[in-house]
Amino acid sequence: MSWLMAAVYDRCMRGSEEACLAQWRAELLRDLSGAVLEVGAGTGVTLTHYPRSIARLVLCEPDAHMRRKLKKKVDAPALRNIEISDASLDSLPFKAGEFDAVVCSLVLCSVSDQRAALAEIARVLKPGGQVVLTIPNRASAYHVARSAYLGARRMIGWPRAITYAANPCLPWALDRALAAAGLRKVASRACNFIFFPLREAHERASEALNRALTPLAATPIAPFLGAQYIIKAQKTAWQSASSG
Repeated sequence: MSWLMAAVYDRCMRGSEEACLAQWRAELLRDLSGAVLEVGAGTGVTLTHYPRSIARLVLCEPDAHMRRKLKKKVDAPALRNIEISDASLDSLPFKAGEFDAVVCSLVLCSVSDQRAALAEIARVLKPGGQVVLTIPNRASAYHVARSAYLGARRMIGWPRAITYAANPCLPWALDRALAAAGLRKVASRACNFIFFPLREAHERASEALNRALTPLAATPIAPFLGAQYIIKAQKTAWQSASSG
């Protein structure tokens, strides 16, 4: 099914990207510099948000179909100093402290051990290095309603529905896991105000509502409405010393 996911990914994400994700992603990526690693680069939706100050950009994507679409975007004449790797988050083939920043979008939800994944991210970061993460928010209205629906399907014996966010996070739990890995939160946003089953039943109406509710990202109720959690953190000095 990975070929199908690669074929429809950009279209499926377009509404959420235009409503909020692109804006927050650009805001958190604009001050990155030096050597940057993106884990789970997918089809390359983040490429246009990286600043020109980046000296080296390594894009890791283990799925061959996604990687093929990614390579087509990377081959654009305006993009330089970019490397593509098939490495995955569970075992990054890079030296400790090799990167100034790590970007990981909608990948932590696909790993079984998020704490180990965060430790691996921290390992390849330089002291003071930054990490930008995007992950589905399990506390959001969308994921709460969809989880209840999937649970009801299982109870009555219906065929299993396709789900891509196998391991979404609770924002406050991810904050604690980051701190345990020696990564101090700098900024965060809960955004992408989609609702189940409106998102599946009427995409255009869902996109319009998403855009209308985007200002709520700055309010205390955002963690319970935003289907995605975006966070920037920095590798702390004590973690650098203990890992060295």
